[in-house]
Amino acid sequence: MPDPLLRIEHLDAFYGDVQVLWDISLKIYPGEVVAVIGPNGAGKSTLMCAIMGLVRARGRGGPVVTYDGQALDGVSPEEVVRKGITLVPEGATVFPDMSCMDNLRLGAYSLKDRDRETALLEEVLTLFPKLRERSRQTAKTLSGGERQMLAIARALMSQPRFLLLDEPSLGLHPLMVSLIFENIEKINERGVTVLLVEQKVTFALKMSDRAYVLENGHVVLDGPGESLLGDEHVRKAYLSVS
Repeated sequence: MPDPLLRIEHLDAFYGDVQVLWDISLKIYPGEVVAVIGPNGAGKSTLMCAIMGLVRARGRGGPVVTYDGQALDGVSPEEVVRKGITLVPEGATVFPDMSCMDNLRLGAYSLKDRDRETALLEEVLTLFPKLRERSRQTAKTLSGGERQMLAIARALMSQPRFLLLDEPSLGLHPLMVSLIFENIEKINERGVTVLLVEQKVTFALKMSDRAYVLENGHVVLDGPGESLLGDEHVRKAYLSVS
């Protein structure tokens, strides 16, 4: 088995003096889809922010977050992105008064090669053809699902090796949820490793190689996604099965 692309060791995370995560350890290998599930307030989004360097984190000796063999402790969020990690935050965050095309180009702000930027645009517009139709519209005129597509497509413009997706299906109707998950699978098939935080547990576990269950700031379960679908605690707590 290859070395992990991302390794977290004994991570504690804080907002100010308030601790949100306790002793989190996990590994993500190249090419995997790994899901993190759990109730609201469990610390899932905080975990994503800790990887990106957006919240205060500490460990218990040694590097806390290691990516591709390099410690990310103390690295700025901008440098984390340059190293190949991109976060799509919860809520389809886009620039509402900018056109879809300008939002996408902003995702490639660090690229100096215009030909490569053009090629990337074609790749993401092929993956999300609805955005090609909407390319001149401002982002605020899009539906919720289209804004989520735009947020993911803009993240892909930074050429990530590792994509963090925080609740990509939030607030979307079922057909759009299915489309978003189909696109996540296509992104993964192109070689991008994915860490997925998701409330739609069945979707998340079926498509993930492995998953972690986060509750009250602690990892309480982990294992292959399909195996966790049959776990009694997961079924009772998240799948409404008694």
